[in-house]
Amino acid sequence: MKQVIPVLCIKCKKQIDDGDLYCRYCGKKQSAAPRSAKKTHNPNGTGTVYKRGSTWTAKVRVKRNGVLVSTVTKGGFATRAEAINYLPNLRAGKDGGSVSRTVDQLFSLVQAGKKWNEITPDKRSHYLTAYKRLDPIKDRDVAGLRYSELQNLIDGIDGAFYPKRDAKTILQKIFDMAVLENVIPPGRENIVSFIELPSKPLVAKDARTPQEMRAIWADWQNGQPSIAGYALLMAYTGMRTGELFAQDVSRIDLSSRCITGGIKTAAGRDRQIPVSEAVAPVLEALLPRARYGLVDCDENSFYSAWKQMIQRTGIRPLGSYCQRHTCYTRLHEITPAVSEVVINSIMGHSNSRTKSTLADNYGHISLAAKLHAVNSMKMI
Repeated sequence: MKQVIPVLCIKCKKQIDDGDLYCRYCGKKQSAAPRSAKKTHNPNGTGTVYKRGSTWTAKVRVKRNGVLVSTVTKGGFATRAEAINYLPNLRAGKDGGSVSRTVDQLFSLVQAGKKWNEITPDKRSHYLTAYKRLDPIKDRDVAGLRYSELQNLIDGIDGAFYPKRDAKTILQKIFDMAVLENVIPPGRENIVSFIELPSKPLVAKDARTPQEMRAIWADWQNGQPSIAGYALLMAYTGMRTGELFAQDVSRIDLSSRCITGGIKTAAGRDRQIPVSEAVAPVLEALLPRARYGLVDCDENSFYSAWKQMIQRTGIRPLGSYCQRHTCYTRLHEITPAVSEVVINSIMGHSNSRTKSTLADNYGHISLAAKLHAVNSMKMI
């Protein structure tokens, strides 16, 4: 049975009938608002909510040693209930002075931002790999992280300069987002800039010699892992390592020997990359293995396999980018039979390098011309 709550006169407190406009005892006019419902309050120290315009705001007073040091607020809630439910988040962030957010939550906000979508697919792939190295702190509240533990985390990452640099870059993006989300006060994000990195290595850049290319071909023909095939493909097409990882395999046409892809610059993106007759069988063999773009392994495994190929073949310990140098060098060796404009079109370079900006605006190099160029290269 439903309990009936008595209605009392607002002046004399005697019981009257619900709906009476005046008290029958003292004559006091009664309020039109319901009087049976008693307003509830949050316990002291748990925070409060209030309406501001059309939305609700949650507020917590931050005290240390009984002294009020700041007031933390978060607005924009559609209902009072949403604001009340958010109060625990404000209380959890008292020591940082703002809202509590984990590293993982903030990285999700970074990925949802407009700037993330403006990053090239190659760079996003690097950053996602770098974020995996922050796994030990992904569930930590950013406001509670200290410089010393961040430095120790970066120091403990395997590899020399580049893996640590990318992890630091992601940390900076996360801390910048923390400021925007009122998780940490402005200026606190600067602690990431104090993280020290090892010295950047001097990378030797050179073209492979014909003898080295023969050694890579032998490695491929001996049935070694796919890495020799990727080395050959980059040398014959001029593709960057990042372009292999970013490649949409559905845009590879074996019948016309053309790869449509590329990254980094306006001239390099979505270009027609010719596949020479020599390397076409290699591409055909690699395609069924593709898992990460055109590659069959992640980046860490790729570079590990690269080092193993160098040791196995005895070629110089150059980075994978030297394969692109090799392509450019071999194409230049057949000029003027192949013009600089054709070479730039294959490599994805702007013609401003050759002061031929008219070619960028009006030059449309055919696939046939590109195929003729790469088929003319003397690689071995």
